[in-house]
Amino acid sequence: MIRTLIVEDVPLARAGLCRLLTTHDDIEVIAEASTLQEGLAKAEAMRPDLAFLDVELPDGTGLMLAERLREPRPALVFLTAFHEHALPAFGVAAIDYLLKPATPADVDRALARVRRLLHPPAIEATVPAHLEVRDGGRTIFVALDAIERVDAAGHYLCIHAGGDVHLLRTPITDLLDRLGPAFVRVHRSALIRIDRIAAITDRRNGDGDIRLSNGAIVPLSRSYRPVLEARLATARR
Repeated sequence: MIRTLIVEDVPLARAGLCRLLTTHDDIEVIAEASTLQEGLAKAEAMRPDLAFLDVELPDGTGLMLAERLREPRPALVFLTAFHEHALPAFGVAAIDYLLKPATPADVDRALARVRRLLHPPAIEATVPAHLEVRDGGRTIFVALDAIERVDAAGHYLCIHAGGDVHLLRTPITDLLDRLGPAFVRVHRSALIRIDRIAAITDRRNGDGDIRLSNGAIVPLSRSYRPVLEARLATARR
């Protein structure tokens, strides 16, 4: 079940959204709130997987609420009557942005994105044990278990594995597909192995730094933070 919080100050709008969500068997509305402070308190106490946040609240905004949420944050979907709030909503890594009144199709689209984020397809069985890397006239077989991180250097990707660095010329999205679900993208030019994360340090703008178990520091972009948080939350269950 996807445990869901709704923060909306208009009772009719809140009830309408609840009705739309109840048509989805995997969605459980665990709490409702009508103010920023009430929504923040319920989010901290109940730790939902998903939160629908109204942008305009009596004591602030849904954007302010999102910025105050403790990590790992739930997946965020914003609700508002104004198009101009879309860009700020995605600035705090929203999964989707719905104009009120939300239609069943709007909610279906948002929930489809949330499901892909929270429950990525299991592809472990198709992931090879090694990554093939060409080095001049030879092919090196790098064990996936040995790879800690990947970062970009010009047209090449640097594969960091057990103290060695191997160069591979391929798009980073293609490499992520080849590496499988043990890895996650945390920056436009960086992949990491999830079980190598030792600590995450936040910055004011929503970005951060990830320290791996070997001491390496990898940048965390706020654009990729929701995916990382969802994967970490799933790993803890």
